[in-house]
Parts: sequence; C-alpha cells; structure tokens
Amino acid sequence: MEQTKKCPSCGGTMIFQPGFDSLRCQSCGHKEVIPELVSKIPVDELDFLTAQNKASHDWGMEAKVVTCKQCGAETIQNKLQLSGLCPFCGSTTVETADPAQDIMAPDGIIPFKITEKRALYIFKDWIKDRFLAPELLAENAQLNKFYGIYVPLFTFDVLTENRFTGRYSEDGRTLLRCGKFRHQVDDFPVVASKQLASDKLLLNVMKDYRTNEAKPYTPDALAGFPCEHYSIGLSEAWNSVGPDMDFYLRNQACKQNETRYLKGLDMTTEYFDLKYKYLIVPVWINSFFYDNKLYTIVINGQTGKIDGQWPKSFGTFAKKAALFFLGSFGLD
Repeated sequence: MEQTKKCPSCGGTMIFQPGFDSLRCQSCGHKEVIPELVSKIPVDELDFLTAQNKASHDWGMEAKVVTCKQCGAETIQNKLQLSGLCPFCGSTTVETADPAQDIMAPDGIIPFKITEKRALYIFKDWIKDRFLAPELLAENAQLNKFYGIYVPLFTFDVLTENRFTGRYSEDGRTLLRCGKFRHQVDDFPVVASKQLASDKLLLNVMKDYRTNEAKPYTPDALAGFPCEHYSIGLSEAWNSVGPDMDFYLRNQACKQNETRYLKGLDMTTEYFDLKYKYLIVPVWINSFFYDNKLYTIVINGQTGKIDGQWPKSFGTFAKKAALFFLGSFGLD
C-alpha cells in the first residue's frame, strides 16, 4: 500500500528516501529517520500451524485493494490514495475492490537501498550487453522511468530429517549405503506474486534478497511506494516448495561425509517445527511495449540484481557480427 505522510515543518508530502532509511519532504527537504529501519530488532518467525490466528492484519492505516483490469495485478494502497498507474503493465485502467480488512499484514520489510537513478544506470549498462537487443532500445522513452513497488515474499524455517539410499564402489563391487541426516533450513524464499513467479528470469532476481537484513514492518517505508497484495497464499506458498526444496536438500546431502560420494541418491524428507516470515521486498520494475509485445524488466531494490525479457533484433545481430568480423581482420 502506498502511504501518504505530511511534513511537520511545511505540511508537504514526505516520501521514503531509498538508501537512507528516512523520509524526506518533497517541498522543504525536511528529513526524518524511520526508527524501525535503524533498529537491531529482528523479524520474528511465526508458527505455521497457528498462522491464521496469530498473524497481524494491521497495516498501520486504512487500506484498500486496487486491481488492474488489464493484467489482474492487485496492489494495496492507503484508502485516501488516488489509484493510478499499474506498475506491472503500465495500464491506467484500475479499479478499487473491497477494503483490505482481512489481508494479512507483513511481519517485516526490506527497504529500498537502490535509488531510481541507480536502477536506470544498472538497466542501461545491462541492456548494452544484450547482443540481440535493438540498438536504440536503451533510448526508448518508456524505459527512462522505473517504478518502485514492494512485493510479497514468504520465507520458511524448518527442521528436516532426510533418509537416503545410494550406491558406492569398493574393491570393484557396487554396494548400497543407507542413512539419515538432519538439516535446519533457514529463510527458504518463496515469491508470493503470480505476476513475477511465473517467469524464471524474474524469479532469479526475486530470490536474491538478503533476508537476514529485514526490519520490522513500518508503513512509513511505503511512503511514495505501492505494495503488491500477495496472490499466492501462505499454504499455497509452502506447498509449492517441493522441487526447489528437494534440489536444495540434495545439494546439502552432497556436503555430508556419508553421502558425498554416493551415486543414484534416493532421499525422502520429513519436516518438523515449520515457521515462516511474511516480508515485503523492494523491486524496480518497468513494463514496456515493443512491436506490440509486452516486456518486463525487474531490478532487485536491495542488491541491484537485474533480469527480464527484452526484444531480439536479428538486424542488430547481423550488424554487430559484421563489425566484429571487419575489426578482426583490420578491414574497418
């Protein structure tokens, strides 16, 4: 949700200042440090089984859900905020749904560290290395503006007990070995946005957060930034971890002395003491049309990692290949 806060000095609008953990008045420049963002208080994990009873529904202000009619994205905003542009597809066709009375509020927040100016620089540097990208793409007017938004992320802590069977060779014979090991999983991330989780490139950016740096949730960090409503619920998020969790635990198994040399590893896992955190995390996003096709670029607002889709031009490829060929043979 996008928060609106007035300056105590002049009455102007204060917005969150990425990288400074503070609010800044757009009119007079007055600054206020946000106490929650400079505190050493950790974000507590909550018990998964009692989540619905213990989870907070207090966003710190009266909220509303705004739905984009074009792409279906839902963002949470201050009820007094005027609904405008959808950050996911750029559409202005949005409508207000029922008040967000029963929407679970986040436990923690990772505030923006990357400024919009820095995000634009990261993008222009990145697009130059896309060999098939059209030459003038970086100068596209639509790409000179990135939109900051907080998106939902669940993290899971769980104790695992893993039973394994595998083969190993000894004196020319193939033998079986069985055993088990325990591993504590900490902050396993699941993106709770269907808008972003459906694309593997964007998902790579979303899983790059340093979640141990999360701060207790405060609506002040949302001043000037909208927040996406989770479209993947807590239970659905946990139920979706199967393949990724299996891959992660198999990598952990390779580090165990009793399993690292085994081949054909077969493993089953039991989970105990499941806990979660509901975080909102910062993203710079740009969705643009090129030749009537929608493309999306996402930049991690904490680390600056970038990825996304971009148009391909084989005319640009041919031109660059020709210049490379001429330069290699001294024909330029």
